[in-house]
Amino acid sequence: MIRPISIIIPHYNKTVALNQVWDELQLQVSPDDEILIVDDNSPDGAPEYQCPCSRTIQLPKITPHIYRLCTVRNYGLEHAVNDACIILDPDCMPNPRFLDNARKLYDSNVLYTGCIDKKREDDHIDKDSRRKGNADYWMDLRDKGGSGIWGGCMMFSKSRAKAVGWFNEDFNNGWGAEEHDFAHKCYHSGMRLRYSMGLQVTHLHHPKNTRGSEKNMALWRENRIKYTNNLSTFTPYKPAVAVMVITMLRPDMINQCMQSIYRNRIPLKTRLVNNGDKGEDTRRICKEWGNRWAVDYVNHERKPPAIIRNESMKWAKSKGYKYIVFIDDDLTVINEGITKLIRVAEQHPEYVAVSGKLREVNRRTRLLGGTLEKGRFNNFSNRVGVYPSDWVGGGFTVHRLDPLILYDEEYETGFNDYDWSMNAKSLGYELGVTGDAEAYHAVEFTSKGIKRHVNTSEYNVIRYDKERHTRMNNRFKSKWDFLIKEGAKIVD
Repeated sequence: MIRPISIIIPHYNKTVALNQVWDELQLQVSPDDEILIVDDNSPDGAPEYQCPCSRTIQLPKITPHIYRLCTVRNYGLEHAVNDACIILDPDCMPNPRFLDNARKLYDSNVLYTGCIDKKREDDHIDKDSRRKGNADYWMDLRDKGGSGIWGGCMMFSKSRAKAVGWFNEDFNNGWGAEEHDFAHKCYHSGMRLRYSMGLQVTHLHHPKNTRGSEKNMALWRENRIKYTNNLSTFTPYKPAVAVMVITMLRPDMINQCMQSIYRNRIPLKTRLVNNGDKGEDTRRICKEWGNRWAVDYVNHERKPPAIIRNESMKWAKSKGYKYIVFIDDDLTVINEGITKLIRVAEQHPEYVAVSGKLREVNRRTRLLGGTLEKGRFNNFSNRVGVYPSDWVGGGFTVHRLDPLILYDEEYETGFNDYDWSMNAKSLGYELGVTGDAEAYHAVEFTSKGIKRHVNTSEYNVIRYDKERHTRMNNRFKSKWDFLIKEGAKIVD
């Protein structure tokens, strides 16, 4: 299936350049793409092209006319039919593989900026100053302010970026910095920023007019402080849902897990807990994510998961969140999995917690809940819909924060999910499981395809301690009068 893309071209009196850009784009579009020319009442008229893939729309006229690029871009986004959107200036000539590359690159968690080489009046090409050879790279590792994002060529998810309000129209009537401001909002909402050679364009020469740039640069600097400290106050990004990720000795999985969380289109606030991992990679990656407003980074000595979960639930409740979602650090949420979990919780108030479905590297699936039969906690087989469950697992589960049901902190690693479930049921609450919300488990996505993630021996020694395992099972028996049998079954 070919991903359809909307190419949004803001336009005002640049028909000569746009004709050249159009000649290239029409060679690359697929039937479900659209080229949306957004004209701001050009005195020379709005261009119309005889192609089913193209349409021209005009903004309502204002008098006197002002330079309002942010309004033009937002108007285009409102009318775009596809979620994958490219903002392309009418004087930026795309490379011959531009749209093919865009389809391969696209990730709804990423704001891409294309390489912009500039043609001088004498036809000499000045290479983009942001280039690092011919390599793509993550800009957000060092650039937290968005200065590396240039507006001539950008690609992002329309619905994901809408969570931060798209382009700030306070930048109208002045040139520059509006794309930096947009990138800074996206960054602090959990999106990543990436420089792409595949989206390389050549900026065609024209006289430069930067009127109002000082005003816009000052506004951007002011907004950087606001977004960093209070994103939810100054943008529509207002989370009602918290997410908790505990990571330890799996640095190669953190970025994949976190990026999958922020592909979800609902505003989220994630508590990322480094559970005593002093490794350089884990600390660095966690800090990179913790620089964002949408991530609350906690770094402490190793604690049992039950204690960390309780601390996170209390934190989320104190912030006024309605739900907290537990995500294991070796999970990759797919297809709006968190959004779907929340939807199930909203539609089924009878459940105090709901787990989702896990998919393994061999495509085998199981629901993270099921039946309790003769001391064995079984998993439901692959299915869609929502079902009552005797237990919920902690790896991919949404919990209500009212009532606040805490974990037994005497548990170390192991069996605390089952104990929590037994406790919730004993208090008269119901549990659910759904096959509609899904995450990959222990899967790495690589340029060569997916492969199974293999834990380090250091991790396995800590996680699979047989002596502790026996002690925790005995504690479970002292409370619920039976030992948990190993070897859970997949039941229909």
